[in-house]
Amino acid sequence: MTKRRYTLQLHIAGIFFIIVSILSVFLIVMSYQNSKALNEQLAQDRTEQSAERVKLAFQKLVAPVTTALDALAVSEYGQRFHASNDQGWLGTVDAIMKRNPDVLAIYLGHPDENSAFIRSTSAAFMRKQFETPDNSHIMVDINDASGTQLRTYYDSRLKFISRDVNSIKYRPTTRPWFKVAPRDGSIYITDPYFYFFIQRMGITLSRQLPDNSGVIAADITLASLSNFLTDLSDSDDTQLLLLDDNRNIIAHNGFLSNATGDSQNELSTALELSPLNQLYVASELNEITTNVESMDQTWMLNLVRIPFTEERGLWLAKAIPEQQLIGSALDAKNNQIIISALVLLLGTLMVLGASARIARPLKALGKETQKIKNLDFANITLPTSPIAEVTALSESIGVMADTISGFLETLHRVSNSSNFDELLKDIVSHCHQASGADYVLMWTTSSENNDSQLSLTASYPEHANKATINVSKLLAESPQMVSAISRQKFFSFTPSSTDIQRGLLPVDLKRAWVLPLNNRDNENVGYVFLGFNQHTPNHQEEKIHFITQFLGFASLIKENWDQVAAQKHLFKSFVELMASAIDTKSPYTGGHCQRVPELTFMLADAVSKDTEHFPDFSLNEHNQEALYFAAWLHDCGKVTTPEYVVDKATKLETIYNRIHEVRTRFEVLKRDAEISYWKQRVGGKEVEALDAWLSNEQKTLDDDFAFIAKCNLGGEFMDTKNITRLEEIASRTWYRTIDDVQGLSWEEEDRRKQRGDIALPSKESVLSDSVDHEIPWLPQQLETFKDWEFKLAVPKLQYNRGELYNLSIQRGTLNDEERFIINDHIIQTIKMLRKLPYPKHLAHVPDIAGGHHEKLDGKGYPYGLDETNLSVDARIMAIADIFEALTASDRPYKKAKTLSEALKILAFMAKDKHVDAKLFRLFIEQKVYLQYAESFLPDSQQDTVDEQALLAMIAPKKATTSAEVS
Repeated sequence: MTKRRYTLQLHIAGIFFIIVSILSVFLIVMSYQNSKALNEQLAQDRTEQSAERVKLAFQKLVAPVTTALDALAVSEYGQRFHASNDQGWLGTVDAIMKRNPDVLAIYLGHPDENSAFIRSTSAAFMRKQFETPDNSHIMVDINDASGTQLRTYYDSRLKFISRDVNSIKYRPTTRPWFKVAPRDGSIYITDPYFYFFIQRMGITLSRQLPDNSGVIAADITLASLSNFLTDLSDSDDTQLLLLDDNRNIIAHNGFLSNATGDSQNELSTALELSPLNQLYVASELNEITTNVESMDQTWMLNLVRIPFTEERGLWLAKAIPEQQLIGSALDAKNNQIIISALVLLLGTLMVLGASARIARPLKALGKETQKIKNLDFANITLPTSPIAEVTALSESIGVMADTISGFLETLHRVSNSSNFDELLKDIVSHCHQASGADYVLMWTTSSENNDSQLSLTASYPEHANKATINVSKLLAESPQMVSAISRQKFFSFTPSSTDIQRGLLPVDLKRAWVLPLNNRDNENVGYVFLGFNQHTPNHQEEKIHFITQFLGFASLIKENWDQVAAQKHLFKSFVELMASAIDTKSPYTGGHCQRVPELTFMLADAVSKDTEHFPDFSLNEHNQEALYFAAWLHDCGKVTTPEYVVDKATKLETIYNRIHEVRTRFEVLKRDAEISYWKQRVGGKEVEALDAWLSNEQKTLDDDFAFIAKCNLGGEFMDTKNITRLEEIASRTWYRTIDDVQGLSWEEEDRRKQRGDIALPSKESVLSDSVDHEIPWLPQQLETFKDWEFKLAVPKLQYNRGELYNLSIQRGTLNDEERFIINDHIIQTIKMLRKLPYPKHLAHVPDIAGGHHEKLDGKGYPYGLDETNLSVDARIMAIADIFEALTASDRPYKKAKTLSEALKILAFMAKDKHVDAKLFRLFIEQKVYLQYAESFLPDSQQDTVDEQALLAMIAPKKATTSAEVS
């Protein structure tokens, strides 16, 4: 994936943006963290302040009651048992309760178990709990030791309402408030506890009466503390909880309003939904500040102790959402972000403006370099800039543009030449232009041999090759030059008068450069000599580096050219070697693969000159090369064809001629006839009659074998009469007394066993077609016939060596199975040639080579192509292949045809659209046949040819269009 690029302007602005952004983020984060820490510290301080305020509120709650108890303890109220119903004292106690609404009761207890209680019933829950009259304000209970309780109700004006008398078992001396009252007269404050009777949390204050005559006490609820905690809340979401050392919930700011009651169990259950529950359920109560996750947000928790004595005290727990706690910090952060963004935006715009001014000339240079990239050197305009580095870059680009322009012009002119010699001439010409030398000469080694002999390949100008410069002698007599060139360096020198006098260098030469040409293996393949007729300035040699690099291109061209030439030569040699091997494989067809290419090119050359019938056929270098390889390899598939099939001269021939086996059987029959003759003669038969019989029998056997031997030659057509006689002869029998399985290979033995066991002596025919004569296809061979793309019919058997079957062949010596094997060579040719990796211009070699057995009427093989699908190259090869086969004198199964005979056969084939009639006409009219005959046929075959008669046999000559040809 291409990496994305950005302009200099964006880079500068981007760097500024990134640095300022990082700095802003750092400052915002630091400010936020400091503000957050400060707010958390403030929250903790406020919690501690709230604890102090709770402590003061608690003291404020208790202090007036403490004063009142001290006053009442030393007054007459504490000495009189029934003073509680006294209007004066009742008014005093009522005043205390009004001043301190949290005081629910003031009561007395005496050692004699008498007690008195004054309770405020102004609160609805008190009236409900004690079932007092609706207008009850004060309830007074006088309990005597005998268990009688006198309960009196007063209204808000302390007027008597009613009185009840009840029985009660109340012993004040057993109560904790009585027991804990200090004997020194000080007031004892109990730990907060739950008033079960009224379902409220509260405390009890108690002290001894003078002379320890009893105890006076007061009950105070802590409900006002909850209201006080509500006032201390920082926000609606703030949760405040007041605990004692025993984890009793004394007060809260209302966040436990979901509790169904005020019991500890109900409060603790409701507390489970609060973040403060983590502090409540901790193993120990310790002052702490922490953050917890609860109810989908972060909470800050504070737990502070409120000491009253060294051992006793309360705990104030506080929970506040962090979002509210650091709200100011977040607002400050947001403000800082906005300010930073505005500053960043303004600064970025300013930097963009400044960087645009810097980047403007660079952009202009970029456009000019884009022109250079697009190879447009005509309108290069270089900008100026107050920045020194930009100016230097502009000048460098100008120099680079000039250099690349000249180099590309050189490469363009060089690359447009396809001739190697012209390439080298162009190279030395451009070396002349680049260096300003008066003449340039190039020597190279030969690409056709491995010696280091140098030859002058190119020079500029042309007359420079007449200069008396002997580079070999220069190298031999200049060790410094040899040393420099061996290190692949150039050598610059001023000719000495001695060199000029000795004729090694021209008279007018003042300065010379010698540069080596080396291939990629660092082998020296030539030299370039640049001569100057005037002294060159020092800066002129700065161009040597460019020329050296350019000559590297020349070395590469020569190396590639040499390699291509070597590869072509190697491939051609291999092709010719393959064709020679095919011919050598069969001495009877020797020279066929070598003669067919010769005749093919003779005819192709004539076709290329015929613009009337074949205007689109061109025998250029590429087409000529393709036709060359196709012609030489047209029968390469014959390497897979058995020789005894290719060279089968008689019908019974396999690896040897089996006529000898048949002859032996007839010899046996003749001997059997003689044996029979003597046996009958011994038996008393008439001698004259026996002599006549024996003579007739032997003559008949000789005639029958002579007929078989004649059939075996395959020279005549086997009609029905001849085949009938063969079958009659085959009915003759003879007796075999030796097991015919002995001495067989395992493969032959397997086929022989298909006939079954035969008892000896065995009666057999002189000519047989047995099952072991039928050789089937191998499984791997049958696989190749699946999805068969060729139209060549595949016979059922691979071979059929039946004697009667082969002798009954009507024409020639090949049966159907052998003819398929012969024809299969073209399929093997196509398959073999398709496996070669061809360059584009040789891609049709398999089609050309594989089409020379096709016919224009579509009845050829292997594809059955007709004239619309056959290329001109394949048609040319078809005529060349047939004519060479007809005139070849090295075929054992037929005699060579004379020119007239061969051309007559070709004429019939052209008439029947087996070969191209237009090509045959050219073959005759351009004397191609005669050109071939003079080179390859003996005089005995070169008889007189009636060309007009041959041309008359084919279709009348008429003008054809290129469309008809194609």
